[in-house]
Amino acid sequence: MSDAGQPDEATVLHEQGLRARREGDQAEAERCLREAFEKGRPAAAHDLAGLLLKRGDKAEAVEWYRRAAEQGVPESAFEVGYAEEGRGDLEEAERWYRQAAEGGYAGSYVNLGVILRDRGAVEEAKQCYLRAWELESDPKAASNLAAIYDDDGKGDLVAAAEWYGRAADLGNAIAAYNLGFVWQDRGEPGKRLEAWRRAADLKHPNAAFAIADVHLSQQNVDEGVTWLRRAVLEVGNAKAARRLRDIYANAGRHRMARFWGEFLEGPTFYSPEFQAFASEIAAVRIHQQDVFNNAFTQDYIEWDPEEATVTLDGRTLRGLTVLGSFSNLSQTWLWAWDNPTWDQDLPALAGLRTLREFGERHQIPELLKGHLDFSRFNHPAEGAFTMALAAAPIIGAKGVSFVTVNEGKGRLVLAIDDPSVPAAQFDRLAVPRLLTHAAEVWPYEQRRVVRGFMESHGFEISESPAVIVVESADGHRVTVQCPLEKAKEHPEVKAILGRDNAMIVENTPARIQGQRPGGESPYRLVVLFDLDDRITTISSGAEAASGE
Repeated sequence: MSDAGQPDEATVLHEQGLRARREGDQAEAERCLREAFEKGRPAAAHDLAGLLLKRGDKAEAVEWYRRAAEQGVPESAFEVGYAEEGRGDLEEAERWYRQAAEGGYAGSYVNLGVILRDRGAVEEAKQCYLRAWELESDPKAASNLAAIYDDDGKGDLVAAAEWYGRAADLGNAIAAYNLGFVWQDRGEPGKRLEAWRRAADLKHPNAAFAIADVHLSQQNVDEGVTWLRRAVLEVGNAKAARRLRDIYANAGRHRMARFWGEFLEGPTFYSPEFQAFASEIAAVRIHQQDVFNNAFTQDYIEWDPEEATVTLDGRTLRGLTVLGSFSNLSQTWLWAWDNPTWDQDLPALAGLRTLREFGERHQIPELLKGHLDFSRFNHPAEGAFTMALAAAPIIGAKGVSFVTVNEGKGRLVLAIDDPSVPAAQFDRLAVPRLLTHAAEVWPYEQRRVVRGFMESHGFEISESPAVIVVESADGHRVTVQCPLEKAKEHPEVKAILGRDNAMIVENTPARIQGQRPGGESPYRLVVLFDLDDRITTISSGAEAASGE
């Protein structure tokens, strides 16, 4: 609305009110906007309504929109129409939408077009959408116009593709998704997938699942699974989660099936991919965090995300990365890269790109999903912090610190990578404790715990399989070498153990042994496992040598 003819005093008050709103002084903003309207500034009523709506006073906000609309503010007329439509009074909504449209407000043409289309006035609806496009290239108008041309695959598919394409080019996910069906109806399967990929990138809730369904129907299982996982992680598609569960169950991968089957309601354990990654670095990571904790008592912590620094015990360290936060109220974890309250250009968040790229390369769900529910873990906070500790080395962190935030309602996890932080050195005496601790954290991946520790410290590694003698009830014996993980799951052993009164009568444990060069006194380490791949014995030095 033009400022012409409006009192200078009203204009000044309006500007003062807008400035007060920007500065956070809501009371002053409301006073100035009210007075500006009273002195002849209709647009001030519109801004006052917006302030009231943001504050939660919806009824009063609508009344102020109505006052502004009655004095010719088209944006306010649209808001009144929207409120009337919400109340179910379509006749009154249409009246206000038409007033807003006559004032040149493009959004009103779109909403008016929907009412007309639903009433059967299709041609007038088309004209409304065309007018909205002419005024502001409104993507929703283009998508709605395309839907009219599409007519569920029975209409003008050339025009439908053109208008869906225009809307998709402007970021309309619904248009991109529907464009895929238009190409399908036109016999263009390649273009169909291209449109659905664009829709998936725009986070349409069904696009990634649709792509997965195509690949699975063509027996491209790996590609189908990739898209199913994306559908679950990016948009929470429940059908995709169930499909993943069934695919993994049919393949005999029961822990994977369980993980995806319960993922959306909150998993009870980490994904197998995360367990495999985290367990391999667990013992080394525990040792490094011990060294960090010994170097800093962390009684006093200050941190600066703009400088990417953290001050511990009066000593300022560089290389800060804010990993994320855990809510004690919802028992959930939020990676900082998915937290809308954080400026993503902050130096303290730059390292998170590396973390996400690692997650994408290795398809680790915990590193790809921004908001993770730990409420069904036995110990939710411990589960979240264990995940953060395992992820920290990806960005080179030498330790993590925890900061209480929101008056104790949550904790922030800070990762620090400063060259001055001492690095853990190989400690022969600490080996049993570190391996035992890591195995307790990752009970289903104890072989990986041992292998990862040895590889990190330069051991020459060899492995000996379990040797099992199984005897059936009739005295028949079978000796099996089981190089596979979980010896009792070996098919031949399972077959015999499944018979009545069959039993294991002899067992030579599986072992992982390694030697670490050390000049005149090399270090030898032998770890023995039971038939469920749990550590039973850790021996080292001369004791390990004599046991080989």
